[in-house]
Amino acid sequence: MIHSHTTTEIIAKEGWKYVGLFSILFLISLYVAVFQWVFLFILLVTIYIFRNPERIPAADDKMVLLAPNDGTILNISKIILQDGREFLKVEIRKSLFGVSLLRAPIASIISDTKRVHGLFLNIEDKLSKKLNERAVVRLKSNSKSIFVIVKAGFFSRSIELFKSIGPLKFAQRFGLLLDGSIELLLPIDVRIKVGVGDEVRAGESVLGYFAYSSIKDDKQ
Repeated sequence: MIHSHTTTEIIAKEGWKYVGLFSILFLISLYVAVFQWVFLFILLVTIYIFRNPERIPAADDKMVLLAPNDGTILNISKIILQDGREFLKVEIRKSLFGVSLLRAPIASIISDTKRVHGLFLNIEDKLSKKLNERAVVRLKSNSKSIFVIVKAGFFSRSIELFKSIGPLKFAQRFGLLLDGSIELLLPIDVRIKVGVGDEVRAGESVLGYFAYSSIKDDKQ
């Protein structure tokens, strides 16, 4: 399913209905002179959560891997799937007050999207890794293929993806996540340039670089 495409608006389109609702409630509170400051605070927080800043990638190179979301690097490790494939996993925790829009880490085509319906537990809860709502997006380009696993947190209530299949430009907005985490499953030879605890920004921060050997392997 294709949702609305957020482009260059100051506030993401997906947040307009919430901003509109709290604007009306604020105006009503002004009229009846009850809880004006409370509704003003809620309105400002909503605008902040759904803000839509422009982002310029720190590097413009076909081998660059950008951060897909704002957040903190939680984990960098090698994993082996049940089918024996090895990946390098990078996990980024997205807080409620970070920019909520997700951006393409590489220029690619969404070849497949799978959704797993589940709960919306606090992302810090160990059970959330197995039980929470998630979406698995496979991105492919001429030179590389990666998986982006989007996991919802307590405040998300849903995972918004603007496309389930189709092309993505470098750093293009492709979804929205209020709270949760993203796991990137990458080729094992990707050179990671960040460390655990580092803060990154979607569509701007460089996570690492793909090895030229990956291009050769994919062309064979």
